[in-house]
Amino acid sequence: MRRIARLDEKGFSFLTSIFDLLVLMTMLPLIVLFFGFAVGFTEDLDAHQAEWQLFAVDLQSYLNNSESLEIINGGSGIRVVQLGEEFDIELYTDMIRKQKERKGHEVMLTRVRLCSFSLDGNMLKVRTEFTTGSLEEAEYVFTQP
Repeated sequence: MRRIARLDEKGFSFLTSIFDLLVLMTMLPLIVLFFGFAVGFTEDLDAHQAEWQLFAVDLQSYLNNSESLEIINGGSGIRVVQLGEEFDIELYTDMIRKQKERKGHEVMLTRVRLCSFSLDGNMLKVRTEFTTGSLEEAEYVFTQP
């Protein structure tokens, strides 16, 4: 008959508990720093800012290849003629939309409270206020071919 070795049932020793507490005390500041960094990183990500940058690049591509540009709807939109096709980029309810030949409806920018387009010589200025209260502005140089 074989005897099964019994486990040590003395439990944790005082030194083991002190060691575990020391490891925990060392790791806690690192965990707090990690979560502080994660919160700061998510605060830096602004959905409106990213969407605005995409809109600005998209608008620039329409202006680069355009034949003519005019302000429409009392300054809340522009009409761009590109390769004989008209594109209206305008404020519509709470968004900026694009229409080709005054048909369709493609959303370019959302959650917009106010938007104004102004043309001063060959300089197009766009001023947009979002529903969150943030304000974005951009200027483009328009040159006709």
